[in-house]
Amino acid sequence: MKRTAGIALLGLYSLAAQAGPADPGWLVGISGMLTRYEIDGSVFDDEAVGAKLSVQYRFNKYFGIEGSWLESGNFSEDTDSANPGGKVDADLDGTTIYAIGYLPFAPEDLQLYGKAGFYNLNQNIDTDTGSRSRGADGLTFGAGTQIAVSSKVSLRLEGDWFDLDGGDFWAVSLGVNYRFGQP
Repeated sequence: MKRTAGIALLGLYSLAAQAGPADPGWLVGISGMLTRYEIDGSVFDDEAVGAKLSVQYRFNKYFGIEGSWLESGNFSEDTDSANPGGKVDADLDGTTIYAIGYLPFAPEDLQLYGKAGFYNLNQNIDTDTGSRSRGADGLTFGAGTQIAVSSKVSLRLEGDWFDLDGGDFWAVSLGVNYRFGQP
């Protein structure tokens, strides 16, 4: 899987090199997220509301690199409802870095994109018997759309999937981007 992601990232970089300079610049964004955290075997499965801050550099109209910080919101579930003491609270926070490829055939005001990258998240888990925190890193993939509201502001809707050890983390986000350095 990591080899496939590496090949995909090299392909996106190759596309950027062939595309030539167009629409370069910085974008910053803020998004609200609906998140879902699922531990394999259906031991834990809950949804929450979180937030994401992102910074992106667009090299041209086909390729960009993005870094983000996200906070998942608080997940809570009673993993053993028949017995007391089965309540588990969890949250995730951390950073991501993505290579983003924009589809060349989309109109300028509506842009579709796919992204692949790496994450580094902290998983914080609280139970009746104590708390623990563990780091997780790995591959993440996503897709989305940006709709221009003006030359500097766009709305962004996207979905992301994180392949956690022993579980999955999904996020659907709606946010606003602001572009710097454009007339």
